[in-house]
Amino acid sequence: MHNYLVSVIIPNYCHASYLDQRIQSVLNQTYQNFEVIILDDCSPDNGASKAVIEKYRYDSHISHIVYNDVNCGSTFKQWDKGLNLAKGELIWIAESDDYCEKDFLSRLIPSFANNQNCSLAFSKTVAFDDQGHEWVCEPKTLPTSMLTGVKFIHDYMSVGNTIVNASSVVFKKGALNDIPTDYTAFEGAGDRLFWIYLLETGDVSYIDEGLNHFRQHPVNTTKNKNKTGVNQREDKKILDYILQKGYIDQYEYQTCRKEYVRTMIFEMIEDRNLKKELFEVWEFGKYSQIKLRIEAWKRKIGL
Repeated sequence: MHNYLVSVIIPNYCHASYLDQRIQSVLNQTYQNFEVIILDDCSPDNGASKAVIEKYRYDSHISHIVYNDVNCGSTFKQWDKGLNLAKGELIWIAESDDYCEKDFLSRLIPSFANNQNCSLAFSKTVAFDDQGHEWVCEPKTLPTSMLTGVKFIHDYMSVGNTIVNASSVVFKKGALNDIPTDYTAFEGAGDRLFWIYLLETGDVSYIDEGLNHFRQHPVNTTKNKNKTGVNQREDKKILDYILQKGYIDQYEYQTCRKEYVRTMIFEMIEDRNLKKELFEVWEFGKYSQIKLRIEAWKRKIGL
């Protein structure tokens, strides 16, 4: 196996209860050529996060520990800070409330050694909750062979974000030289835009093994962003970008648009004023809204 240096970025915010499991799951990897960058975004937890982090300060893998004096309020700005500190050829953003199998890195790294054009590799994600329930996040149709990033965008990133959890991904640092940083201005869907930018730079590999474990909280940030319309506004910009770049055609755009509006606005948003505002953002007129209501009524009565 090629001996790549991997930069592991652990961005934390108030996850003191999970930090030990996260950090231990990184340090205990069977693949050991990595540095660890721990970032804390001014967690208001009376020093609980800092107490956990400081236990690892003198571990030989730890290259940086950075505490923000003021909360930056953005996951993606924290990512960018970690990316600028990273020295590795490969990067893994290991979210502070998740954990992974010991062979996570050893299973993903060969994708880059076997294909010099691979920009991104990710594993199957198994979600879990506090009651011990587990379920696979990705659709069953993900390819197990290498794909070009552009084809992956077309097939799997048009309607939503198939790469559901950052902790499941390892990517090439060199690819960052060719991507914009406007994803850092996004509040909810910045990860989807970030993956699309990386996918534009090369090929993608999917490892069909549940190597990554994604913690689902009772109050989920993504669900909150969906209910308040943040993701819906940002996803419209992303779908427009995909069309503009020619990764989908006009017919596919309209199909994706209708499916997104049906599932993410019509069925998800309860507040009528917000729903109306989001219909306007997605340029969905009254006639189309009536068709959605008819379709929903037909499904309800089994037609």
